[in-house]
Amino acid sequence: MVDLESQGNAVGAAEMADDRSAAELRFLRAQLADEAAARQAAEAQAKRADGDLQKLKAELLAAKDQQAAAVREHEAALAARFKENATLMSALKRAQDREMRVQELVAQADKVHLLVTRLLGALLRQAAPKYLPANVRLQRKCALLDEHSLFDATWYLNQNPDVSEAGVNAAEHFVTHGLREGRSVNRTMEDLRRCAAALQEKPR
Repeated sequence: MVDLESQGNAVGAAEMADDRSAAELRFLRAQLADEAAARQAAEAQAKRADGDLQKLKAELLAAKDQQAAAVREHEAALAARFKENATLMSALKRAQDREMRVQELVAQADKVHLLVTRLLGALLRQAAPKYLPANVRLQRKCALLDEHSLFDATWYLNQNPDVSEAGVNAAEHFVTHGLREGRSVNRTMEDLRRCAAALQEKPR
C-alpha cells in the first residue's frame, strides 16, 4: 500500500516536473520567437536605414553635382561679362578716338571754309576799291570771279532757286548778297561747308 502511494507520488511529481519542463520549453520557444521577431524587425529597420542612407548619399552627390554645375555656370557668366565689358571698353575707346578725329576734322573744315571765305572777300575788296563807282566795283568783282574760275553760275542758280526766280545775274547776286549771307560760290565750297555741318551734327 505504501509502495503504491509512493509510486503515485513519484508519478505525480514526475508529471509535475514534465509540466514545468513543458512550460519552460514553451516559454523558451516563445522567447526565441520574440527574439527572432525582434531580430527580423531590427534587420528590417537596419535595411531601411541603409536604404535611407544610400538615398541621402545619392541626394548629396546630386546636390554636389548641381552646385558644381552652378559654379561652372557662374564662372562662365562672369567670364562672359568680363569679355563683354572688355568689348564695351574697347568700343568706347574707339568711339572716343573717332570723336576726337571728328572734332579735329570739324575744326579743320571750319578753318578752311572760313579762310576761303575771308580770302575771297579780301580779293573782291582789293579788286574793287571803295573810291570806284558802285557799278564799276560790281563789274570788277564779277570779272575777278570769272577770271579765277571761282564762281559756277549754273550751279549757284540751281542751288539758290530764289535767285533764279528773281532773274538777276548770279555773279552779281553773290558779290552783293550771297557772300554776306554765307552762300557758296561752287560745289567744292558747298561740300566743305556741308561736311563741317554734318560732322558737328553727328550724334555723340
